[in-house]
Amino acid sequence: MRRFMQLCGVLLLAFTLFAVSAIVTPGEVRPPEKQPERPAETPDPVIREEVPYHAVIEYGTPEIIKNNSGPLFAYIRFPQAGNSTDRDISEWANRFYSDRLIEFQIRQEDEPGALGEINVHFDSYLIDSKYAGVYQSGDYSYSLLMPPEPVVVTFNIDLTANKILKNDDILDFSHTNDIIAPLLLDRLLTEHPRTDGYLNFIDESWLTNLVISDTGIMAVIEKGTFLPGFDTLTVTLPYEDLGEALILDIGAQPVQTPAPTPAPTPDPDDGDPDDGNPPTPPPPQLGDIDPTRPIIALSFDDGPGIYTDEFLDLFEEYGIRATFCVIGNLVNTQTDALARAVEMGSEVIGHSWDHKNLAKLTADDVRKQLIDTRDVIVSATGVATPLFRPPYGETNDTVKEVAAELGLSLINWNVDPEDWNTHDSDAVYEAVLQQVKNNAIILSHEIYKSTLIAYQRLIPELLTLGYQIVTVSELIYFRDGGFEPGKVYYNG
Repeated sequence: MRRFMQLCGVLLLAFTLFAVSAIVTPGEVRPPEKQPERPAETPDPVIREEVPYHAVIEYGTPEIIKNNSGPLFAYIRFPQAGNSTDRDISEWANRFYSDRLIEFQIRQEDEPGALGEINVHFDSYLIDSKYAGVYQSGDYSYSLLMPPEPVVVTFNIDLTANKILKNDDILDFSHTNDIIAPLLLDRLLTEHPRTDGYLNFIDESWLTNLVISDTGIMAVIEKGTFLPGFDTLTVTLPYEDLGEALILDIGAQPVQTPAPTPAPTPDPDDGDPDDGNPPTPPPPQLGDIDPTRPIIALSFDDGPGIYTDEFLDLFEEYGIRATFCVIGNLVNTQTDALARAVEMGSEVIGHSWDHKNLAKLTADDVRKQLIDTRDVIVSATGVATPLFRPPYGETNDTVKEVAAELGLSLINWNVDPEDWNTHDSDAVYEAVLQQVKNNAIILSHEIYKSTLIAYQRLIPELLTLGYQIVTVSELIYFRDGGFEPGKVYYNG
């Protein structure tokens, strides 16, 4: 009898929970009844978009926290604009890195030899010169045994008051039930139709991560929160549709229709950028290299950035050329500077699409990283040198095999002044002079002002010491007469 009563109690509790779950509370919006029910634990995953992500940087200039030597590799890109709200964003970035580092060190006790990675980027939007929105996104991983964990953080800024806005400074959530949630549901089904059938209800909790953007308020639905099995999704709530729910004084925004970058017309002898055979520049003209004098190549990672043109001014002043190893999703922010680099005799090669450790990716993902980056470089400059630099210098058999398949060689280095670590122009200057040698490939980063200052001193000094400064291609052609696809080069 006692067991029977316990069983009845369990059934009554289950029925009560089911009944409560069926109630729509204020602020919740159910999808139309005709939507089919499908089990939430087995949704079709969202397929990665065919069009590669390109960074949008309308507010601030990129700063980067970087660890290039592991075991926790890090690339955290965030904006700084020269106002007091910079501190909020930079403190988040530094705290995020330090917290992940502590967690990683604890996990290493259980998994010695583990390699972790943090990879975070940002998009920023400027609206009416009154507001700015920042969307930090990416992932981090502590082990090959665990899937990466998503990173989603947003900042919204009132530029007039110079303060960070809270969500209820942006939207009036008393209109959640009548305006915001129905609009979010409609935009989800329009922008991400594969979510049809997975939306049980929508309430204010779906709007934790908001971004003021150029076309509306962007809601970011983080992977693993409300839509299990789906990647992080973004949904734009147009300003004109928010009506009384919009608190901010934002006028109608012009439709953003940037002119497409015309693709260069390839030479008939060049390959098709999509068939694994990139259009390549002609072999370097080596007639101005003196075989009796030492030769070195300067390479600059992680751009293009705000100092790219200043580096080019410096190279032009001294008649030298260098190799720029660029992040694919940043190329469209500085296409003129990269085209100028190639016109001046320097070269632009890929450094992956988003600075992920290629040695931790599948062959298909490595292939996409290399092809997407190569293609956007071709669009910006007209040529693609058959070289690329793997992030962190990390590679493995998979990376080398895919590179060989695509006709690409891997370029690492044998001189590293660790400008990414010191951010000290004097330290960079001294480290380069101590390590430089004939046939060296020198690693530096064009994104740091301190590195630019160091090279303003270094270049005339290196020339005085008799070094000839050329591109990586010229250095390797001069020694080997060409490149071997799939091979890793550390020097000339």
